[in-house]
Amino acid sequence: MGRFLSWIRKHLPIQTIDRYLMKHYMIAWGICAFAVFGLFSVIDGVSRLDRFLRQEDPLPLVVLKYFAGMIPIYFTQYLGPILTLLAAMFTTTQLNKGSELIPLRAAGLPLSRILASFFLIAMMMALAMIFVQEFVVPSFKDQIRLADSYGRSRASIQPDMVADSRNNLIQVSSYLPHEKRGQDVEITTKHSGLATSSKITRAREILWKSPPGGEPYWLLREGEVEQFDESGMKIPIPAADGTIRLVQEFSEMKLTTDMRPVDLESSDREIEYLSFSELRDQYKRRPHLKHLEVKLHRRFAFPLANFILLMLGLPWILRSESRSIILGISIALALGTIYLIVTETCANLGTRGALNPMLAAWLPVLFFGALGLTLFDGIED
Repeated sequence: MGRFLSWIRKHLPIQTIDRYLMKHYMIAWGICAFAVFGLFSVIDGVSRLDRFLRQEDPLPLVVLKYFAGMIPIYFTQYLGPILTLLAAMFTTTQLNKGSELIPLRAAGLPLSRILASFFLIAMMMALAMIFVQEFVVPSFKDQIRLADSYGRSRASIQPDMVADSRNNLIQVSSYLPHEKRGQDVEITTKHSGLATSSKITRAREILWKSPPGGEPYWLLREGEVEQFDESGMKIPIPAADGTIRLVQEFSEMKLTTDMRPVDLESSDREIEYLSFSELRDQYKRRPHLKHLEVKLHRRFAFPLANFILLMLGLPWILRSESRSIILGISIALALGTIYLIVTETCANLGTRGALNPMLAAWLPVLFFGALGLTLFDGIED
């Protein structure tokens, strides 16, 4: 036995072991990614089939565009860490099945060093999530939004009311992010320093215009304007024909505001398409929106789940030396689901103000990270 262990130390340097484990891990990751994304696509596709059929394009093209846009969102927002754990559990059970870990541990290699390649890949996956979220999704956000609209019962979103720096309260009933166009707009302008309205503007449509070489602006179409004095009484408005009217109608009018399309988008699920810099700038402009602060912290916190889930899941397989792939996959899915539920629950509490936004983003990392370190440290080398 001693000669065998000496042969392992001499002929199997740790770099060779790392390459061997990383190769098997990446193969397992590819298999798991294909299976998980395929399963999600089938379930999601069947549930949205009636909406796909309403589109003018051929059904295969609609389905292809939808999932090409949604897979990056699935990866960055939900499935990335779960895939990391699934591949690790799959690889570890395969190693246990072939009794490949026993001679390595008997040769004096600590378990933490043997599995270092797993955590190296976890770091690569965390960086990949950040890269996709920061560069891929923002670069193709209009195409992703269009693809996402194929799967919605309505292509539009319903933004929250936006308060700009010019005493305007802007309510857009429905908004198409990929077209930067809204419907049924009401703009209430307040008197400076007073709670009463100085003007109410209503329009059928609001459209974001970006002229070449000029400043972009919002264009209102087919609307009317009512003006009020400080006591709330309507002010008569002279019309072009010389008459006096209480309501001034217009076909097109430029809106003076510092509101930007991102202000409408960041109040909805569209916030997922913003890069960190866009999200940070929006938080500086709208610091009262707590969900922006939660999302800012989550951009750093959620990728760490790649490491945390490994520390939570691997001890279950390594302690029992389980050789059941089904058991490993089941544990991975259960842990991943629990982590996502806790993460989303904390985020909702932070958004509603029931929990500090920073704590809402980092609490799952702190709790499950401490638990994972305890479990992983308890494995006997």
